[in-house]
Amino acid sequence: MADCDWGKLKENIRGIRENTISARSRTTYQNSHCRFLAWVVQNKSELVSAPFAERLGDTSDCSLHQLRSRVKEKLCPQSSIIPLEFETLTAEDFVTWLVTLTRKDGSGLSYSALNAHRASLFNLYRDYGCTMSKALESELTTYFKGLKHTLAKEASNGTGRTKTGKDPLMFDLYIFLCKKMLLLPGKDMAFSHAYMVIAWNLMCRSSNAFGIRHSHMEWR
Repeated sequence: MADCDWGKLKENIRGIRENTISARSRTTYQNSHCRFLAWVVQNKSELVSAPFAERLGDTSDCSLHQLRSRVKEKLCPQSSIIPLEFETLTAEDFVTWLVTLTRKDGSGLSYSALNAHRASLFNLYRDYGCTMSKALESELTTYFKGLKHTLAKEASNGTGRTKTGKDPLMFDLYIFLCKKMLLLPGKDMAFSHAYMVIAWNLMCRSSNAFGIRHSHMEWR
């Protein structure tokens, strides 16, 4: 393999490893990483690795938004500089950050949103080639059972959110939108109509409908 392009081969191998999650999930995880790390820098600075703290520089005058932007700029999974002292991080540290998170209306996050942040933490470990300890993983599971019960109790007594997920598209509204699309001029509306009908009939997410190709279809 003397004539092998090792640089290109290495890039392909790295791409295979990064392809474990979708681009959309990676964006979601990156946002979570930045929010968590910015909170750690402000409140648990002893958990920030010395090389990464040096890379961030002086953050004393940064607002939380500015700090998140700087963390995002300096965060690089391909780098040998890890952002956290992963061995020192505890489940209590992570859950403490979780309970500080709120929606724009001031209400707490749903269980699914909290669970997405936990998945993001696992991804942060994976990105930097670190393995989460069994003790930490077990402790996180225990905390999340408690969080789930707490949210369920709040919902039952009327102090928490009872609604989960997104509002469904009502059939009457679906019919109305389809008719309007057929009446409007232009090829874009014809495509939009076909797209909506396919998504509705397959009962799938819009992103899944977007991924349908002609080669996926079979006529019988």
